[in-house]
Amino acid sequence: MERCSYMNYRRPQTSRKWIFFILFLYLTMSWFRGQQRIIHQPRQPIEHSLQSGHPTSRVIRTVELFQVVISGTNDVLVFSAFQFKSMIMIVAILDMASPERTYNCVLWGMELPSSGSISTATLQICPESHGTRFTAAIFSCPLRHGLVPDAVSLVPAGFLKLPVHNALPVISPSQIERNFAVCVSPLHSLHSKAHQIVEMVETSLVLGADHFFFYNLSIHWNVDAVLNHYASRGLVTVIQWPLPAMLREDATNRTSEETNIHYHGQLAMLNDCLNRNKGASRYVVFQDLDELVVPKKQQSWTMLMASLPSNASAYMLRSSYFPLDWPSVKSGINKTANKIAKTYNANAFLKVFREERIFGRAVRSKYIVDPLRVEIVGIHNVWKFKRGGAPYYVPPEVALVHHYRAGKSETELKRVKDKSVLNFIDALPQIHRTWQQLGDIPLGPLV
Repeated sequence: MERCSYMNYRRPQTSRKWIFFILFLYLTMSWFRGQQRIIHQPRQPIEHSLQSGHPTSRVIRTVELFQVVISGTNDVLVFSAFQFKSMIMIVAILDMASPERTYNCVLWGMELPSSGSISTATLQICPESHGTRFTAAIFSCPLRHGLVPDAVSLVPAGFLKLPVHNALPVISPSQIERNFAVCVSPLHSLHSKAHQIVEMVETSLVLGADHFFFYNLSIHWNVDAVLNHYASRGLVTVIQWPLPAMLREDATNRTSEETNIHYHGQLAMLNDCLNRNKGASRYVVFQDLDELVVPKKQQSWTMLMASLPSNASAYMLRSSYFPLDWPSVKSGINKTANKIAKTYNANAFLKVFREERIFGRAVRSKYIVDPLRVEIVGIHNVWKFKRGGAPYYVPPEVALVHHYRAGKSETELKRVKDKSVLNFIDALPQIHRTWQQLGDIPLGPLV
């Protein structure tokens, strides 16, 4: 009865204008912030009362980009929202200890009542929490046909009279803009290895990448400068990833084993990047900064995908270590190329010995997906496909993930010489040119 009376309630026209004005202001501010490479101040959400549909205060509170759903708790932290046809998808972080599991979406927009429109949310908890208290979650909310909301809020299903503490602009990609987008795991711990960024970006561009998505939890100024350089060329988007202090290793002095969430919220980040590319990218490549997806027989990712079955939703790629503590070799490349590789720490062109061991399926694997045919991704596999979707396991003799791994290697493992990355040696002149453009920016790491 309470819900029905709420849906029939109408505020005066003045209140409706206030709501539209505040929502317009919020969405405009969010859009401008989305254009910035590095955000030093967090997003400013709007606080509404579901009962009145009117802002509870003229003061807009400054909070983190991860917005709370229930005031005073961290049961759910919402981050981003996307519309695909008649469905809204919200990427969030969920406290597994929370008893609350039923939520509603409140949809806002010019075509909707000033008090918003309610849609029941379905919760999907992402597997792979690694035993931590918090994990990634996806909330999906159905829409009426043809409805295009401007913003969405998540609220507990039984508390329609409480203020709304979050408001997410709805992202709705409309057309394919690129062939290959690359999603890179969060940059953290004041990351300062700028040479890794340049090497991975330039080599991936030669392989066929069109655009890169980096998630910034904590970076040093030299990496910031490199990312800004690529952003100015339209090649990179940086998404700020300001995890709350309780979830950050650097803020809590916890080790990665003791933290409240696995590896800097990587699972939520991966699913955010997946959804950002639905309808915008033909394929999405998921890899870490120290990895490259290297075709063994083809000269590009485009040629690789053309050689694989077209009916797969995800292409699973096995991985092998190229230890960085093994000796560098000239590998038969000319003196100029070898000098560039050494000068700029382009390890892919110096470390051509890998371990004989190739990890099995779903063990340190990475993947390339058709984002429209996948619903939930994991760190080393895909957890949920659209109906009829299926993976294809790419043979390692066709393509392999080269993992250029720091740290002491297992000396008893047999070495195998793998020079396949030298097919993409055209990346080295590009690496040299980029560093010339960057001037005095240090390669890193910085102390």
